[in-house]
Amino acid sequence: MISCDRLFSLFEKTNLKFFVGVPDSCFAPLVNYLLLTDKFKHIIATNEGEALAIAAGYHLSTGEIPVLYLQNDGLCNMMNPITSLTDENVYEIPFLMLISWRGAPGMKDAPQHQRIGKILVDLLNLLKIQYFVYDGNNEKLESEMEKIVTKIKKGKKPFAILFRKGDIENYPIKFEDQAELKREEAIRIIVDNFENDIFIATTGKISRELFEYREERKKSHKNDFLNVGAMGYTNAIGFGIALNTNKKIFVLDGDGALLMHMGNLATIGYYQPKNFYHIILNNFSHDSTGGQPTVANKTDFCGVAKAVGYKYTATVKNKEELQRELDHIRNLEGPVMLVVNVKRGARKNLGRPTIPLKELKKDFMKNLIG
Repeated sequence: MISCDRLFSLFEKTNLKFFVGVPDSCFAPLVNYLLLTDKFKHIIATNEGEALAIAAGYHLSTGEIPVLYLQNDGLCNMMNPITSLTDENVYEIPFLMLISWRGAPGMKDAPQHQRIGKILVDLLNLLKIQYFVYDGNNEKLESEMEKIVTKIKKGKKPFAILFRKGDIENYPIKFEDQAELKREEAIRIIVDNFENDIFIATTGKISRELFEYREERKKSHKNDFLNVGAMGYTNAIGFGIALNTNKKIFVLDGDGALLMHMGNLATIGYYQPKNFYHIILNNFSHDSTGGQPTVANKTDFCGVAKAVGYKYTATVKNKEELQRELDHIRNLEGPVMLVVNVKRGARKNLGRPTIPLKELKKDFMKNLIG
């Protein structure tokens, strides 16, 4: 394990001073450190492809080496700019990647991390990206860091350092929270109001809280699709379902997930699915990775949705407003967006789905199409 102080002293020593990425639980200490220091420039991007493009802009305007942090799943989001922007056959833009190796061989992890965990090294090799696996030996990392940066500069190519969860020592930060509603409470209210309708839940704790509420009430999961991976695509899944059923489709989305692929809103607004109800549980943070801020505090989701064709939008800040809007949208045609401001955080004992995902999918499809 390495402390943030020690890790960033290495970055400072090798003149790495610009960081951009998408928060991951493995890198929560690193991101928290960056939020609390003014020694480095730091941007939290909405998705990993955007992060690499920002990094490319930094290099083009300074000649310096940018540092990207990302979960290994995010490498797939970066595939297009890696191969068509920064590649040696195109603009040959160098950068350092810090990659969290979720689903690494021998490590137990959620199903959505298993495939990328197995193929990460092969993928890096295919992309001709050299890498170093941190194994807890800080002296070894320190001795290699200068060599790594020299390789990046001389070769004008990317390099990756792989970390596993727990490799970086905790660096706690307290975030201010002014919302009244807990996210789990909001989910329960919404589900209770539309119990017989279809719910598509986004990546992270929203899916987990929906699953546990059904379990607590001893209810079937047949009305729910839990998008445990594929962050940012939940609303697109819901839209694809809405096109092929007369049932009401409620998408439980998060601000970080919505921001990741916000262009989806334009498609939904253009095609005007009448049975589409988009609920944004907005805590202005990447809650599943430690509560690091998104840019949602300066983003008018309702204004954007209205501009691209959603028929009705509203923002609610407490239980009474939520219930009033749920009653109102009950008889409205979609697409509808309801932004619900909620608190950060979740129960410490919040679990993950205990039923195999393929079984959940089978029950969901049987209920939806017979």
